[in-house]
Amino acid sequence: MNTIGTKTIETERLILRRYRIEDTDDMYNNWASDPEVTKFLSWPTHVSAEFTKKLLTQWVSYYDEGRTYNWGITLKGEGRVIGNIAVVERDERTCSYEIGYCLGKAYWGRGIMPEALRAVIRYLFEGESDLNRIYATHDLRNAKSGRVMQKAGMTFDGILRGSKKNNLGLHDTAYYSVLRTDLATTDDYEKLLLELKPGFFERDYIRNMPDGETASEQILRLQNFDAKVYDKKLPANVTFGFYKGDIEELRGLVAQVVDHWPQFFTEESRIYCGYVDGKVASFCILEDGGEHVINGVKCRVGEPGCVGTLPAYRDRGIGLTMIRNVTEIFRQELYDFSYIHWTFETQWYAKLGYKTVLRWNNRGVVRE
Repeated sequence: MNTIGTKTIETERLILRRYRIEDTDDMYNNWASDPEVTKFLSWPTHVSAEFTKKLLTQWVSYYDEGRTYNWGITLKGEGRVIGNIAVVERDERTCSYEIGYCLGKAYWGRGIMPEALRAVIRYLFEGESDLNRIYATHDLRNAKSGRVMQKAGMTFDGILRGSKKNNLGLHDTAYYSVLRTDLATTDDYEKLLLELKPGFFERDYIRNMPDGETASEQILRLQNFDAKVYDKKLPANVTFGFYKGDIEELRGLVAQVVDHWPQFFTEESRIYCGYVDGKVASFCILEDGGEHVINGVKCRVGEPGCVGTLPAYRDRGIGLTMIRNVTEIFRQELYDFSYIHWTFETQWYAKLGYKTVLRWNNRGVVRE
C-alpha cells in the first residue's frame, strides 16, 4: 500500500499536525497522565512528563520514514495539543487501517473527536488509492467512544467477545468501519448510471419528462443484506419463482402496469414473479449490470428491472417480498451491489435497505 504520511489537516475548528518534542507538557497534562482518559486505552497512564517526552521523541523520529499516521489535535488559534488520533493497526492483505484516538477530558462533549475522525478518514481515502476499509473499535463499556464513531459516519459491524485488552483487562469489543464505496459521491454514481445506461440524459423520452418530476437511483451493498429485514406473513397460496410460462401471456399482464414495458420481456430474460393461486401477481427482470468501478473499487452490479405488481394484488406485500427474494438471489450469485434504476418508490425499497444515491430530472442529475 502506498503511504502519504502525516501531513497537516485543517477542519472548521481544528488543526491536526505532527507532534513536536515541545508538546511534552501539553500531552502529559491534557490526557496522558489522566487515568479517566486512559481507562479504556491499551497503553498505561503516564507516570511522568519524562516518560511522555521519551515516547514523543520516538514518535517524532518515525515521521521521517513517511509511513506513520499520528496527529496531535489542536484548536485553531491555540498551539497546544489537546488529544491524539492515529492509525494504530494496518492490514496490508485487506488494505485496511484501524484508527485510535483520545482527547483531554476538558474537551469532551464538544464534537471535537468526531470532527477529527471524519477529517482523518477523508485524508486517508483521498491519499491512498488502494485503501479499502478504515475501522475503529471500543470497549463495550465505553459507549461514548461508539457515539464518536457513529457521528463520524462509521457503520456498526458487530461485537467480538473478549477480543482485546486494555487497562481494565480483556473486554468485548465493538467494531465500526467505513468502506471506500461508502464515500462514493454524486459524480461517482452519475458515472455509474451513464455506464449502465449510455446516453441516458440525451434520450427524447427523458428530455420530454414533465418539468419538476424527479426520479431516483438506489443501491444496496449485498454483503450487508439480510433477507430477514422484511418478513411479511403471506397466505399459503402466495408463491414465488422464475417465470416458465408463455412470454406473450406475461407481456399482456405487464402492459396492465406500464404499457411500454412488454418490449423488455423476452424469451432470453430472467424473469422472477410472485404468484397468487398460480397466477402472476408481480414481476421483475433480473439483469446483469456487469463490472464497474465505484470510487476506485471494482464491483459487480445486478439490476432488478421493470418491477411491477398487477393492480388487483397491490398493498399485500407481494411485490416487496418478490424484490427481497431477487435481492437475495443477487447476493447468493456473488454480486456486490443491487441497483434500482428510475424509481419514485424510494421509501418502498428503503424497507429492504436500498439507499438513494442519485436524483435526476429531465435536465440531468439534481445536485443539492
